[in-house]
Amino acid sequence: MDTQQSLAGSATGTFQATEPSKAKIKTQSIRLLASGLMGQLSSKEPLVSLRKSGDFQDCYDVNLHMYLPDHARNVHLDENISDCGVIEIWNGPIEVRDINIIYDNPAGHPEIYAYSLWEIKFRYCVEGREMPAIRVRYVIGDPETTNGTVTSVEKT
Repeated sequence: MDTQQSLAGSATGTFQATEPSKAKIKTQSIRLLASGLMGQLSSKEPLVSLRKSGDFQDCYDVNLHMYLPDHARNVHLDENISDCGVIEIWNGPIEVRDINIIYDNPAGHPEIYAYSLWEIKFRYCVEGREMPAIRVRYVIGDPETTNGTVTSVEKT
């Protein structure tokens, strides 16, 4: 059996848009798992699991866990997941599907000391060309604080 390690890398590189590849979100759930988490976090980037759906052809299941500031408001998944582009990661350029998690920072909290753990699960189906990876990032309104990650399906 030939096994290839899945890609994972920072999504902070320059994103060059390419031709969109139509895809639609079929199912999704958003849950707040815990709040008031204090101390040093291991990662402020979203932790992403991506796998090809065993039930449907051309569909993918995504499971995200992310630490967001306590009292973050309006947490949701951007419905437009058809945007694609090329991004430079540690092992070279790769074309990715762009997936955005949007939220509003808590009002009146200039310094954040506590975080909440959120989970977003969704399935998307590709109607255009497939991408070898996805880029998941936060859209907070301030590009300096936007974090993200690039993830691919592990090939076996």
